[in-house]
Amino acid sequence: MDGFKRKITQSLQAQLLFWVSLVIVVAALGGGYFSFQGAFAEAYEFQDDQLRQIAGLMEQQRPAPGFVITEITEETADPESQVIVQVMGKHGSEISVRHNEKLSLPPNLPEGIQTFQSSHHAWRLFIRDLPTGDRLVIGQRTEVRDEIAHGSGLRTVLPFLILMPVLLIVVNVLIRQMLKPVARLSSELDRRSEADLSAMDDEKVPAEIKPFTASINALLLRVEKSMEMQKRFVADAAHELRSPLTALSLQAENLAKIELPPAASERLATLRGGMQRMRTLLEQLLLMARAQATSRQVVSTVKMQDMFREVLEDLMPMAEAKKLEVEVSSADDVYFHGHHFDCIVVIKNLVDNAIRYTPEYGRLILSAHKSDRRLIIDIEDSGPGISDDDVGRIFDPFYRVLGSGESGSGLGLAIVKAILDRSAAKATVTNIRNEDGTKGGLRVRVTFPQ
Repeated sequence: MDGFKRKITQSLQAQLLFWVSLVIVVAALGGGYFSFQGAFAEAYEFQDDQLRQIAGLMEQQRPAPGFVITEITEETADPESQVIVQVMGKHGSEISVRHNEKLSLPPNLPEGIQTFQSSHHAWRLFIRDLPTGDRLVIGQRTEVRDEIAHGSGLRTVLPFLILMPVLLIVVNVLIRQMLKPVARLSSELDRRSEADLSAMDDEKVPAEIKPFTASINALLLRVEKSMEMQKRFVADAAHELRSPLTALSLQAENLAKIELPPAASERLATLRGGMQRMRTLLEQLLLMARAQATSRQVVSTVKMQDMFREVLEDLMPMAEAKKLEVEVSSADDVYFHGHHFDCIVVIKNLVDNAIRYTPEYGRLILSAHKSDRRLIIDIEDSGPGISDDDVGRIFDPFYRVLGSGESGSGLGLAIVKAILDRSAAKATVTNIRNEDGTKGGLRVRVTFPQ
């Protein structure tokens, strides 16, 4: 019950449906009740008028005492619907209502419409004094009258009973239809990637909701500007550091040409290695800023075999240094349709990562195929794989698997993640298992929508 109340309180649609339905039910029940009472009273009054009319007709006939025009017998087809018409004397009399049932009326009964309770049934009587001093009695059992009046009242209530559930269904459908634009906006926001900060389309949103959507769009714009400033700062900082770092590298190269003591040469080699890693980090920071920026690249169609060849031209020396067996599998009719730079960067970073973590004499497989209008690229290696805890974090910036012994900045897979988010693509990482259940490598599958 508490959960239901909380749902009603938190949901605008539930509140509208609840209160409108409550109003409809209360209005229908109230209207039905008053309609029933009005129809019942009207039917009762109509039957009383019938008794008066019968009395007026009989009075014109000047009936004598003991006159009986209707007496209910066992052979009567419908005794409950019969009306008795009899004349009794001044001092009261017994009225025959059945062959074995008498209705004794006292002489002091007032003239007019009244209800009289006999030993068997209740009767509705109309009594009129005749000029002769006798009394004309027109009677009918109240059960019959009540049944007719109830039937008339129920026929009046029936439209309310039919319309009430119909109105509840119509109101439910209308409220859902009217709030569909709000639900559509919510679904649109849920489907967005974390990098998509574009304004929501509120063209079909009700006027009452537009101030709220306008505030959200203004907030998204401020967040987008703030993130652009941060990205620009990182890109500018990395760019500004390239010049002094290049100068330091040149100075280190000039020092390397001079004959130095062994200890100084060793320290110079360490310095040059650190500077090279710093240059690599700066290049990746610039690439990361470019990957997170709004893409204005030209969409092109490139054969995947050419894409793999372009990547391996840069990375093949690394693979040959570790004596890796590289295998490429892609049919001639498999093409990539999209931003060429994005695809190259994604494949290059994944292949670079696979080469780094694959031991010597290992194997590297690059494959691509199409399935349901999607391009699927698989990068498989025969390395040690990764733990289940690291699977969900390897795409985080600056995150590196501990104990791997490999150098790096931890930005390569983060750049891949930024490009995939911007391209509405996705990547899945799974460990390859050997027949004995041990890890036999890692497979990274990238799916591009085409």
